[in-house]
Amino acid sequence: MFLICGLVITSMLGENLPAKIIFEQYKAKAQAFADTYPCEKVHLHFDNTSYYVGDTIWFKTYVVLAETEVPSSISRPLYVELVDQAGHIADRQIIKLTQGEGNGQFILSSSMLSGYYEVRAYTRWMLAFSEPRYFSRTFPIYQPSHSDQPERSISTYDLSPSMEKRPKKNKEKLDLRFFPEGGQLVEGVTSQVAFKAESINEGAIELSGTLYTKEGKEITSFNTLHDGMGHFEYTPSAQPAVATVQHQGKEYKFTLPQAVPAGYVLKATSNAGALSVKLSCNAATPQDTVAVFISHQGRPYVCQLIHCRPDAPQEFVLPTRKLPKGVLQISVLNRDGNTLCERFVYVYPKAPLQIIPAELKEVYPPYAPIRCELQVNNAIGEPVSGHLSVSIRDAIRSDYQEYDNTIFTDLLLTSDLKGYIHQPGYYFTDTSPRKQEELDVLLLIHGWRKYDMSQQIGVIPFTPLQSPEPQLTLNGRVKSTIFKKDLKDITLSIMIKKESEIITGNTNTDEYGCFSIPVENFKGTMEAVLQTRKIGKERNKDASILIDRNFSPEPRPYSYNEIHPLWKPTGNWQQQAGKFDSLYLDSIRRIDGRYLLDEIEIMSKRRRQSTNMTTKIKEQSIDAYYNVRQSVDLFRDNGKIVTTIPELMEMLSPHFLWERSSNNCTYRQKPICYIMDNHILSETEVKMMLTEVDGLASIIIGKGSKGIDDGIIQNSKVSDSNDINFSELDKYSIFYLIPLPRRDVLNKHETAVPGTRQTVIQGYTHPLEYYSPAYPTRELYMDKADKRRTLYWNPSVQTDSNGKAVIECYNNQYSTPLIIQAETLTGDGRIGSLIYTTIKQTEQ
Repeated sequence: MFLICGLVITSMLGENLPAKIIFEQYKAKAQAFADTYPCEKVHLHFDNTSYYVGDTIWFKTYVVLAETEVPSSISRPLYVELVDQAGHIADRQIIKLTQGEGNGQFILSSSMLSGYYEVRAYTRWMLAFSEPRYFSRTFPIYQPSHSDQPERSISTYDLSPSMEKRPKKNKEKLDLRFFPEGGQLVEGVTSQVAFKAESINEGAIELSGTLYTKEGKEITSFNTLHDGMGHFEYTPSAQPAVATVQHQGKEYKFTLPQAVPAGYVLKATSNAGALSVKLSCNAATPQDTVAVFISHQGRPYVCQLIHCRPDAPQEFVLPTRKLPKGVLQISVLNRDGNTLCERFVYVYPKAPLQIIPAELKEVYPPYAPIRCELQVNNAIGEPVSGHLSVSIRDAIRSDYQEYDNTIFTDLLLTSDLKGYIHQPGYYFTDTSPRKQEELDVLLLIHGWRKYDMSQQIGVIPFTPLQSPEPQLTLNGRVKSTIFKKDLKDITLSIMIKKESEIITGNTNTDEYGCFSIPVENFKGTMEAVLQTRKIGKERNKDASILIDRNFSPEPRPYSYNEIHPLWKPTGNWQQQAGKFDSLYLDSIRRIDGRYLLDEIEIMSKRRRQSTNMTTKIKEQSIDAYYNVRQSVDLFRDNGKIVTTIPELMEMLSPHFLWERSSNNCTYRQKPICYIMDNHILSETEVKMMLTEVDGLASIIIGKGSKGIDDGIIQNSKVSDSNDINFSELDKYSIFYLIPLPRRDVLNKHETAVPGTRQTVIQGYTHPLEYYSPAYPTRELYMDKADKRRTLYWNPSVQTDSNGKAVIECYNNQYSTPLIIQAETLTGDGRIGSLIYTTIKQTEQ
């Protein structure tokens, strides 16, 4: 009530209050907003940079307060999702955070499809704001070669458009976008304009061009600086300028944004330990006092009042040592609290913690012991004790990208920017004027509004879209199936199957029909049956049980670089390993003095097969694939009744038609051939199967007799003993029905009873321990197959009081250099990161 009254008074008397008081009130409200609604960020450290079907993705999670980078205590559950190329959630893990940290894994089943998968991570509180923030990283998941050819493949799928949840970037053959500094162009006022050039077939491209007036008079020329991005200065008139560029022998023209007739232009420069802010306007701009706010993670640190005149642009300079480090937001506000201009700038943080490797060789022979010392120091060389997450991987068989994402780049740069940032480590290789210029252009293009200033300063009321989650709870609501109203004072009986144990309990709905089930002590997934009843009655049939657990962010479009990763060539590394092999293998002898010729041949053959990292693209005859259990739960969570496969398919696909009068189903106007458990289902089996939606795990729809590769889905190939004319299958749409294991179906006869709900409750992920084999006498293991690419993974390596940690593991069956990645975060928010190769970078 106090806030509402304050807003009314400010609105009524705003014109009479001095500008200084109005903006001081805005600053105070924004600071109070930052205190009340602190934000979180998340970073994930992975064991590798790409994966194969059948691998495991290992990860460590770091969740921090956005303002200070100290471990967050706001949220306990962290949701980590594996999202496929079409935008469907393929797997979801819930990580239990302890002091902001946790770890988990995704096991990539041999039945999954290859492709480019996104791993995203968030707490519910991170989705509470109008601009939700979450961690996102894309990985290629390859199909390993099943022949003597050393190729790996990522399949592309000619899927039905109805499958696509991930939006596409609508691009022309060449796309050139312009980003005026501060957000707008003003007639007659010189502005800096950033631009980004992208090709639909190449991604970011380097080009040059010329700016002309509408009448054809040359204004200026421009060139890209880095990664398709650049900038130029331009004084706009009423008619927008035209940019002309040449690309692949063809001329393209692009029109710049229209300039507004009146307004402000913001110019900011951050370098040499100072931040300079300049504000300009034209003669048509009404004269008034405005304020420049400089904020970090929504908290304003500076509120500078400016009265700007057309003939006298106003400028002020601040030493950056007095400002927070990382991404800062500069906003120009008027008395009404409207944002007139805004942009992001970057203030370089203090030197991060140093993680220094030692005791490493350039190349390791097969099955050899690996010993690595890691020393953690602060910027002045003093040891720092704590713990690290550490990955050691085979450098030749693991994909390597320079300037990759780290805990430093994620928490202090990319998490505050919009869209995919390619090789963010590039911007921190040095602090030269060129790098600072490139980083500033990046911020002009990828900067976005993390906080709405109008909400921060109280002009627009703010209601969080989600609530903080201090513990894992399953929340839901009971509604009348018939009258669609909330049902209060309903008893909800719960039966949960946890391994061989059955757990039962009761809860009651409140006056709004809501209920809450604590699942803080549960791990893994559990089958559950929920049943409603009124007090004094056996069962309440007029009830739908809705569950509040579908709060994932909408899928985002992929950028070109994410699905066309360019890995650094490892040819020189392979050459170094080859030189080492010629010496190492010659030194190995049996006890009787004979050379191990057989082992030499086998090892050499394996190495040649695995080092060719080219990707072969192939098509698969798949039209659609659906996670039945996930889809059914989603519909039921929203109050929709789904009990049969035809009902479900009608909701999922526009190509599925169900003639209820004849109970006949078609897909793409073709009859359907159902295959399950290695054989084509008979008519009787089909009738039984289609009524049991809770007994299926998934459905894959294939196109005719080409079907689906045997390696994609286990136990789905048609049995050769089945008396079927396979040439006739082209007349059908093929539905592969993948059943649930019997143990995953609890009280199956109860699932269709009104007022009852069967579902899967997900608890915290049980973190597995990475297995690293030992070869104490490597000569005994020379014929053992060990193709691990990740040689060592530990999410929590403890350093001693001197800041030192010693890691010991064993190599795989190949001679190889190593890539070591280590990350750390202290309790007071100090960050450390290392990406190190045992062969010097200059030798690559």
